[in-house]
Amino acid sequence: MNQTQTSKASISYKSVVAALAACLVVFTSGAIAQQKLGDLVTEGGFDWIVGAWTATTDEGDKIDLAYKWELDKHMLSVHLKWPNYEYRGMIFYVPAEDKVIQVGVDNRGGNGKGIWQAEGNKAVHKYEHTDADGQTNKMGMVHSRVNDDTMKVEVYEISSNGELGQSPAITTEYKRQKEQAPPKAQSKAGEAMKSISEQEAETRKIAEFKVVR
Repeated sequence: MNQTQTSKASISYKSVVAALAACLVVFTSGAIAQQKLGDLVTEGGFDWIVGAWTATTDEGDKIDLAYKWELDKHMLSVHLKWPNYEYRGMIFYVPAEDKVIQVGVDNRGGNGKGIWQAEGNKAVHKYEHTDADGQTNKMGMVHSRVNDDTMKVEVYEISSNGELGQSPAITTEYKRQKEQAPPKAQSKAGEAMKSISEQEAETRKIAEFKVVR
């Protein structure tokens, strides 16, 4: 009778250990799958792309481009703007597909979707844009770091098999914009002292006033 109970206890213990091991495998796999965009960007060495950039076209138009971290680095927001055009998008990682996706819309009723890939030290964005009339246009944008304050973006046509063209149709150099420090808030004490000084000055002016007959 005792032998039977010992055997059952042993089987129960082994089952619990096996279940715990299975849970650890599941939890570990889940942690790997939940890797966020910020981790991928850092591992790939593309942190430099984050920030505000500006460029000027051959026609003299200013282009503003900004990448900003959101949601604890699970997403990069994108803001592109030049005269009469504005685009906003977001970049995020889809673990189930192991892809970095970008989606966005513009102020002309257009929208689009694309993927980001690393090719050496360059970040390649293959994007398909659909305008308000339903016309689609595919392009590839290759981002490369020239130095700490300069980024080069080359725009390529994309063939039917998804490959970039032989040479870029447009090449633009962007300059990094330095973050502006927020204006210093004047303390209430400072404002009070300034107010008192102004009142004293007015009092002196009144005291020095003379009536001429």
